[in-house]
Amino acid sequence: MPEWFNQYPSQIVIALLALGFIAAGGLGYLLRGRKVARLSEEFQRVQQALMQTQQEYQQEQERYQVLQQASQQQLAQLQSYQVEEARQQERVIAQQQQLAQQQAKLEQLEHTLRDSQQQLQQSQTQLATEQETRLQQQQHAEEKLALLQSNKEEMLKEFELLSQKIFEQKTKQFTEQNRVGLDTVLTPFKEQLEGLKKKVEDVHIDDVRDRTTLKAQITELHQLNKQMTTEAHALTTALRGEKKTQGNWGEMVLERVLERSGLRAGEEYQREQSMQNDEGQRFRPDVIINLPEGKHIVIDSKVSLNAYTDYVAAETDEARTLAARRHTDAIRNHIRSLSEKAYQQLEGINSPDFVFLFMPIEPAFMLAFQHDESLFNDAFERRIVVVTPTTLLATLRTVASIWAIERRNKSTEKLAEQAGKIYDKLTIVVDRMETLGKQLNTAQGTWDSAWNSLKTGRGNLFSQADQFLKLGVRVKKELAKNLVEEANDEHDLHESMRLKPLVVDSDD
Repeated sequence: MPEWFNQYPSQIVIALLALGFIAAGGLGYLLRGRKVARLSEEFQRVQQALMQTQQEYQQEQERYQVLQQASQQQLAQLQSYQVEEARQQERVIAQQQQLAQQQAKLEQLEHTLRDSQQQLQQSQTQLATEQETRLQQQQHAEEKLALLQSNKEEMLKEFELLSQKIFEQKTKQFTEQNRVGLDTVLTPFKEQLEGLKKKVEDVHIDDVRDRTTLKAQITELHQLNKQMTTEAHALTTALRGEKKTQGNWGEMVLERVLERSGLRAGEEYQREQSMQNDEGQRFRPDVIINLPEGKHIVIDSKVSLNAYTDYVAAETDEARTLAARRHTDAIRNHIRSLSEKAYQQLEGINSPDFVFLFMPIEPAFMLAFQHDESLFNDAFERRIVVVTPTTLLATLRTVASIWAIERRNKSTEKLAEQAGKIYDKLTIVVDRMETLGKQLNTAQGTWDSAWNSLKTGRGNLFSQADQFLKLGVRVKKELAKNLVEEANDEHDLHESMRLKPLVVDSDD
């Protein structure tokens, strides 16, 4: 394809079209008639050529667009390359500048290095001079120390003795203060423990004594029962027909039972205490037994024994049967009368719902219940319990044991309370002992620190004291050699570390 065709494609197409139309018109005019067919054919050929030309034009146009796009892409790449090249040039310029700066620094460092080498040579020369001077000073000092060496140990021993004496005095003073403080704290605690121990031993002794006494009293009770039965038979005739005498004798037997029971008059029991009921009526029970927790037992001893004396004096079975019936009726009537008094309902009485009816003669009791077996049940239904010296003494001994247990329980409660106080005091003592232990540890640490400051480190006190001996100071007693040697070794170690020369390699 010619170059001019690519430059003016649309104009060429229009020219060709116009040429085609002109040619067609001219042929029409010239060849009208006979040449119409030929012109028509020519026109078709031209038209086909024109269409082919148009197709080629379109193809060329498409090719041109592709080339134009490729050219634009290449132009864009070229522009990108140009931008990147500009950046690279800027980087090269910057690196050249950095290189120039580094080169300048290198030159400066080389100059500094030359100066440093010169200063190092000067320092080495000066150091050698100083080492020589120090060596001379050290030799001079050694000469002085040699002069003091003869008196060194005596002075060190004296100093050690002095420090040990001071430490012993302080330790003794501190120990004495702690001992006084501990005695102040522990003495009350010790006294309380001794008191508690004594009370526990007393309670144990009382318990053993009470058990032994109770066993002996039970044995005595059997003997007393036999004795009282014999005395009752002996007094039966003398008491017959005299009610007041019978009453006094019954009260006397009751008093003997109370005395042997172990109860204390006025505390565990009261005799003939005047009391009144809710209606204002006054009564005087023979005996009121006090029980723990504010409770009571009422005892009555005013039973008639006339019929029983008749029974004992009767000579025939019929007379004895009648006397036994009258004896049983008299006891039943007294049970009924005692039940109507209702002692357990008196003001100030906190009694179980029954009253003791005391019969001073055991055989009289046995006779009544043998003659009428329902008498005991009738009495119990009326809240009356018939007792004899034997059964009453056993009951009162039980009450005495209950009181002994109550007293021991109270003592135990007091002991428990005191033990709690002692325990609380013990916790305080333990806290103070812990504080004291911490203070002792602190004192030990302070002593260790003070002792180490005397013999360790550069220029320690032992080493300096040794210098006095080397300088010719006269002392009466020197410090221990092992302490001085250890202190000097410590001093020399620190001194050598401080004076260690700087080694420089001249080849570098």
